Amino acid sequence: MLYKIFIDDSGKKEYKNPYSKDFIDSPPVFKDYEDFWRDNYFVLCGIRVKQDDLGLINQEINRHKEKYFGTHKVEIKSDWLRNPHKRKKHYLDAFDITIKGLNEFGEKFIDLIVSHKENLKLIAVIFDKRYYGDAKRKIQEGVPLLKTAQVLFERIQYAGGYHIVVFDQMESSLKLTIGHHDRILNVLQKNAGMEKIYVDKYDRITDIKFMGSHNENLLQVADICAYNIYRQFVEFGRDWCGKNKKEGKSVMATYPYFDRIRCNFLFNTLTKQVRGIGLTCIPDIDKINWGILDGCFDNKKTPQK
Repeated sequence: MLYKIFIDDSGKKEYKNPYSKDFIDSPPVFKDYEDFWRDNYFVLCGIRVKQDDLGLINQEINRHKEKYFGTHKVEIKSDWLRNPHKRKKHYLDAFDITIKGLNEFGEKFIDLIVSHKENLKLIAVIFDKRYYGDAKRKIQEGVPLLKTAQVLFERIQYAGGYHIVVFDQMESSLKLTIGHHDRILNVLQKNAGMEKIYVDKYDRITDIKFMGSHNENLLQVADICAYNIYRQFVEFGRDWCGKNKKEGKSVMATYPYFDRIRCNFLFNTLTKQVRGIGLTCIPDIDKINWGILDGCFDNKKTPQK
């Protein structure tokens, strides 16, 4: 089976805060230090789709765009949908659409993603910068983009089938031999500068390329999903390690739009486990198997392969 995986990121690729063990032992309160948590997490998110399903999904996305914008030639970006100035520039002024219509488009776009939970699967890796000390930050193993790429490639390797990987463009040129593109390719081909994990050769990844998201609907879907996963961890990531307890049981609240797309995550078909399969936070110290898929299988079949 041949798949394509469309990958985008959310959050800052760089370290903004100095290392301190206090950030682990006594995490800052979110409502008082929201900027710290925004800077702390980096997310790499992949959308895994069977090659045979791409045509149908693209048609649905194009019809959805045409309904609200009058054309399918419009790029959907999370930042543009949220930022008032960018909303105005890229959507309200550029197309004959009202604020109400734009808001409705965004809600229905999420609904479209959710409606394809069986054939549009999420694989995401979150990098928690608090755990990386000054020495590790100076080597490739501690670079958020490269480490998340390595872990994502490893998950793809064991997901079954063969894969063409498509990254959102990160440089002004689409060449593979410059900047972030070259470094990601080195991780795939050689694990250059990285600690070895579980893969000697990524033989289930047949090709890797970079594309501008304006030319690819599924990269735009990856952008939307990456942001909502990022927001989940910005607001509630501390609880991933089980620090928040209620009546002796670890609990984790959910960001509303993360809750809506959670049934799209790739999972272990035997255990229904998402952690370490479709959703990985590194370092994953406590390895809690959250019930992310609770309610996702009610009276419905959810085949993955």
